[in-house]
Amino acid sequence: MSFDIFKDTMVTENWQKIEKVAEKAVPVLFPLGVIEEHGPHLPLGCDIYWSVSMCQRVKKQLEAMGRECVIAPPYYWGVNYCTGGFPGSFSLRPETMRQVLFECFENLKSFGFSDIYCFSYHGDSKHVKSIVEAVQRANKEIGVCAKLVLESMDLQLYGWKGDEDFLLVSNPPYPMEWFEEQEPGERGLLDIHGGAFETAVINQFCPEQVDLELAKQLKSSSLNREGMKKWLQGGQATREVVPLGYAGNPAGYEAVSKHVEEMLALQVEDIAERIVKG
Repeated sequence: MSFDIFKDTMVTENWQKIEKVAEKAVPVLFPLGVIEEHGPHLPLGCDIYWSVSMCQRVKKQLEAMGRECVIAPPYYWGVNYCTGGFPGSFSLRPETMRQVLFECFENLKSFGFSDIYCFSYHGDSKHVKSIVEAVQRANKEIGVCAKLVLESMDLQLYGWKGDEDFLLVSNPPYPMEWFEEQEPGERGLLDIHGGAFETAVINQFCPEQVDLELAKQLKSSSLNREGMKKWLQGGQATREVVPLGYAGNPAGYEAVSKHVEEMLALQVEDIAERIVKG
């Protein structure tokens, strides 16, 4: 059975229901992602599956707190600079992505929605920058209050402090010992794409899409500093450093899986609470 990215979103409702919900000024959860290779053991849709799944879980959490919200149709055409050299990685020009996202915000505004929370689990810096620039433009030009949901541990990747008005920064109370349970051979290396963590997360959301038997057989391609430099060059340079497309240790997913559900639950609770606080 395939994962349904439209489940619980606006797509399954009729226009009259959307009109009535918009009159209540409820927040919109907007799942963003890309279609991108993630190695031989994971599907191209990992990033949008992740974003949609998080929106679905946050929606349920908000409802449990007595708050209503809607999930916008998933957006999955983004920038794949680093992995763009692999078949199956669709990539837009940043200016194209910015314009399309801005017009999506315009549509949501015309329906009557103003508070928009963007969920993106694709870390390409050009992709993230495009989201933020579209968010900032929409906030300034059409009067919405759009924000990118981001974990505090990722702030330094983009040079942000955390108090930016275009961000909703999540900071769940993770037990530090979770981050210490790492295979000795992986210490000091970067598991950033299709590796242990992402394999465990996608297996949590849509196990039917993950080839765990293959993941167990794959050798680690976690990156050192030199490898990371090549990864960031994109194109052929990326393919040279990670020929199978994953940058991490897929076989390590079992150790990570012990805490994934708890980790996701903490994220969802923290994000929902921050949305309620505004």
